[in-house]
Amino acid sequence: MKKQFTAIFFDFDGTLGDTDPDIRQAWQNAIKKLGLNCPGFDSIFRVGPSLPDTAKMLFPELDDEKRLLLQNTYKHFYDDAPEYSALPYPGILDVLTRLHNSGVKIYIVTNKRVKPTLKLMKKFQITQICSGMFTPDIVSADIHLTKSELLNLALKISAVDPQNALMVGDTELDIAAGKNNNVSTCAVTWGYGRTLMLEKADADFTVNTAVELLDL
Repeated sequence: MKKQFTAIFFDFDGTLGDTDPDIRQAWQNAIKKLGLNCPGFDSIFRVGPSLPDTAKMLFPELDDEKRLLLQNTYKHFYDDAPEYSALPYPGILDVLTRLHNSGVKIYIVTNKRVKPTLKLMKKFQITQICSGMFTPDIVSADIHLTKSELLNLALKISAVDPQNALMVGDTELDIAAGKNNNVSTCAVTWGYGRTLMLEKADADFTVNTAVELLDL
């Protein structure tokens, strides 16, 4: 790497792995289970926002109690799934390994919860090369941390100087998290982020392939 980042914080969904099919199906199962109707699901749904934000996007008319029930039903279908079809993006596992071998610490900062994140890390065989994982329920199942708050917590727990850190993600939420914590940012174009919103987020770097991360 041209700039010596000592730590890189990676988003998971849309950055490390293509998790959309499993997440999408779990939401649809939850909606069906509760007898709800969302005819605009395919045009509204996107991977990236938090559970509360996703539930609100899909059903703005529901009260908080019903949206919470929807979120919990989704968690049941997704978190407890016996297996996932998700696969890592081309080249990303090799890049993570090369970064790790060069002395860069790898962390995951994701809106996924602990249980599915651990299962996918095991499936992708990256558990051993990651120095830490930060999820919304890492503090408490009843406390939701935003991506910016998660990154802030990650920086504190890992004792990483923000000036030596890089946040890598596929959505404007990831880039905002980095900027809010004075961390350099890198947008990846292979995930679920919308091009215009990523451009407006104005990341410090943008890469189109995983291997380009090695040249930052």
